[in-house]
This record gives sequence, structure tokens and C-alpha cells, in this order.
Amino acid sequence: GLRAEFPPLKTLDARPNNLPVQLTSFIGREAEMKQVKDLIKQTHLLTLTGPGGGGKTRLALQIAADIIDDFSNGIWFIELAAVSDPGLPSHTVMKVLKLKEEQENTPEEILCDFLKDRETLLILDNCEQIIDASAALAETLLSRCPKLKILATSREALRCRGEKTFSVSSLDIPDPNEKMSTEKLEQYEAVRLFIERALTADSDFKVNNENAPAVAQICYQLDGIPLAIELAAARVKILSVEKIN
Repeated sequence: GLRAEFPPLKTLDARPNNLPVQLTSFIGREAEMKQVKDLIKQTHLLTLTGPGGGGKTRLALQIAADIIDDFSNGIWFIELAAVSDPGLPSHTVMKVLKLKEEQENTPEEILCDFLKDRETLLILDNCEQIIDASAALAETLLSRCPKLKILATSREALRCRGEKTFSVSSLDIPDPNEKMSTEKLEQYEAVRLFIERALTADSDFKVNNENAPAVAQICYQLDGIPLAIELAAARVKILSVEKIN
């Protein structure tokens, strides 16, 4: 009874938020979705960990869209990938929340004062470049804002008090040495993602008995890493899957 595919995030008017609209569908990860949602209920700081390109951000955004009704004061996405100065995470959060700087108060004090009574989820995305600063900010905010929750994404854990972590694994992949029908092949998340993105690039794309082994081999060689699969699938417009492989 679990969904195999999730629709793109739509405009979310019910709660305040800045969640970006996703232009492609969310594929698979049914079990992970449930586990992460359960963990968010149990903790105030949850970090999704895993290698780059593994789908941490996309998973966080899909979950946020699903649970937004749980946060009366909304969900805010803070992108930290371009932030390299350890002193800037708090300023970045202030900018997203449209808070003005004050001479008499630090950015952290301003944020705590604003968030202290609000049921809010902050998504701190790509914390790995400023891991210590991200951890310090999370600890400060959560120690003074009892209704606040933080969902972080990072290649490594923040390693601060109260943190729970969830390792985001690659999508499941077929064994390229096993002969299987196209129907069975399409049960694998990595294959479904490849097909979905290939259709975006070429609406005439189809998996058949001839090209199915090549599709399986591509997903296997790319270790089920979502970003790598999407980049490979985009090439079907100019190459056959056999040549991509």
C-alpha cells in the first residue's frame, strides 16, 4: 500500500515556508520517508548524512512538504552550500527569515528571540563546509527555542548535543548478471529513477528486452547514486543506453 512515486512539491500555501518547487517527481524511498518522519517526531535535531549526490536534500524537501501541517509557524529552507565563513550561518538564517540586524544584539540573540515561541522547522542544507559553525548555531537555537526543530543535511554528523542521525543510502539496484523481465527490473528504485529522467529527456524512450541489460548495468555501475543516475539518463537524448553504458 506504500506509494512508489511521489508528486513534485507544489505551492504550499497552508503554512509559511520557502520550500522550492520541484520540477521532477520524487522516486522511491518509501521506507526512508517513514523512518525519517518518525525520527523528527522523537528529536529536535535530525541530520541526514551521506555522500554528495546521494539525495539528502531532495529527501529533506519531500519530507518537509509532507509534514508542513505539523509546524504552525512554517518550514524554512536554508541553503548553506555557498557559505564558507563560519560567522555567516546565522546571518544566512536571518536573511531567509527576513530579520534585520540590530547593533545591541548578536544574530544568534535575534534568532532566538524570534524563534523562541514558534513551532518551526529549519532545514539547514549542506552543513559540511561549516560543520562546527552549523553545530554551534543548532545548539544555541535549540537550547533557547523549545518548539523549534532542525533537519540538517551534511556529509557528516554535526556531533552536537541531542542530535540523531540518519544515513541516506543509495537507491536499490539490480544485479546486472541476473536475467529479469522489464517488469521486475522496474521494481528497483534506481531503474525507476533512470526511466523517469530518461523520459524527461526523450519522451519516446522505452525499456525493452534489448536495452534492459544496459539500463541495469548503468544503475549498477553508478552504485544507485541519484545524481549520477540523473546525469546519465539525461544523455539518452543523444546516445543509446548501450553507448551510455
